[in-house]
Amino acid sequence: MEGILLFILFALTTGSFMYMLVCTDSNSRTPMGMIRRKIYTSGPSITKKLLGDKIFVKLQQFYNYVFYTNNRLGQIAYFVIFWVAFGLYGKFGLLKHFGNTPYVSHIHSVCGSLIFMFCNYFFYRTCTTSPGIITKENNDEYVKQFEQYYDEVQYKQNTSCSTCNIIKPARSKHCRICNICVSRFDHHCIWVRQCIGQKNYKYFLLFLFTHIFLSLYGVVAGILCLFGIAQKQQLFKLTYKNAVTGEIHPATFFRVFTVISNRETFFVFIIFVCLIFFVTLTAFFLYHLNMIRKDLTTNERIRKNDFEKSFLNEMYELQEQQKRKKDDDSIKRLAQLKQCWNSLNKKRVQGLYEGLRIVFSQPN
Repeated sequence: MEGILLFILFALTTGSFMYMLVCTDSNSRTPMGMIRRKIYTSGPSITKKLLGDKIFVKLQQFYNYVFYTNNRLGQIAYFVIFWVAFGLYGKFGLLKHFGNTPYVSHIHSVCGSLIFMFCNYFFYRTCTTSPGIITKENNDEYVKQFEQYYDEVQYKQNTSCSTCNIIKPARSKHCRICNICVSRFDHHCIWVRQCIGQKNYKYFLLFLFTHIFLSLYGVVAGILCLFGIAQKQQLFKLTYKNAVTGEIHPATFFRVFTVISNRETFFVFIIFVCLIFFVTLTAFFLYHLNMIRKDLTTNERIRKNDFEKSFLNEMYELQEQQKRKKDDDSIKRLAQLKQCWNSLNKKRVQGLYEGLRIVFSQPN
């Protein structure tokens, strides 16, 4: 049984890491960006050699289906993981230890259940609230609203969406998965089966925050329960005999934790699951807060990195060309590239408070 629990814990940890890799920009200079580039450049060829062409094609088709089609697998996975995790915590924590240890009373069972309900509510609101769909009827309204963001680099005026046949407002994007143009497009989220944009971004942030709070609540309450069990059973007052040397040792936190882990294996396991959720979701939440502070979306950050990479390569080639031979065309093009570079790197920091105020003031 312990082997199964360790496997599930390993699968959850690996899954969380892989999900963060998928959400990471491949051009990012962060460690996660470097790992993603390495995996995406070397991973397919290594996988093909290890598993063969047929299995590799099937895995590639499954990957494309999960991440690039409008399916319900993400929502189903969310319910299975989240409800099963809470059910296990309820059975081995809330019902068994809450109220039976000195530090965690029954009131925490009520508080934890209420937070769980808020998590489900904000998941529902994120799934059902429109991200801000741009149509022919409201096209002009969105164009005027984001007029100041036309920089003629990332966003050019009077550019049309060939699919929707409308003028593309700045900060918008046509999602090929949902087949709609979304205002202030951030990303397409497989967990909620729709895009995250101008109208539902606030619910997405609350969705993340409530899940982070519930995970942290579970970790803290669980640790206090374990500490209470140790005190109730006077485990810190016991002595332990070394089976090899026969020496008698006083209790340490590690020895006490080992004893409790053997007696409360499922409860300790689910606390570790809560910790994994907390770390993963907190990292993702802090990333979005930083984007809000900088007045950027995930889509804009990725586009900006792609543009910068392209501009840097072309500027380097033109500069090398000018060293050998100068001509008017290359000088003019280099000046244009530098102007675009300055436009891309123009800071638009609005501050976290102002950014959150704008996000939460958006109507549904």
